[in-house]
Amino acid sequence: MRKYLAATAALSCALLLASCASTTDPSSDDATAPTDETTTAQSEVPEPTVIEIVQSCAGFYDGAENSLATRVDATLALTTEAVTDESGVEITTTRDKIASVQRFADVELQENLNGIKAPFEAALTGATVETDGVQPALDGLREQCTEAGYAFAS
Repeated sequence: MRKYLAATAALSCALLLASCASTTDPSSDDATAPTDETTTAQSEVPEPTVIEIVQSCAGFYDGAENSLATRVDATLALTTEAVTDESGVEITTTRDKIASVQRFADVELQENLNGIKAPFEAALTGATVETDGVQPALDGLREQCTEAGYAFAS
């Protein structure tokens, strides 16, 4: 039995070493392998995509009863209760939808979007939930959208 284990271990090691061999390794027996030594240019970091304020506002307010603004109003009360499986899904969905608008939003909107998202994040992490800042953040976002020229549905 020991013979087979030793043989298996030796074979495994040989296969592992063979798979790690590089074709450009000078110690490999293929002397015809090209030795192209190229340097990689530093890749540029792409600029993050930022959409216009009006587009972010549309992402938050468009959709009438299915809008994110309506969803925030409907699910905010869940953040002050004990999180259950069902309420956790609703809170997570609202938080993630806010984050999706926030991801590409102009930096001017970030503070208000963070204020709106904060109680949802706190409820999911078990932190103390403060909902006092949500209404001022919603009002601030609405004001920013109005100043940017977003046309609210009547």
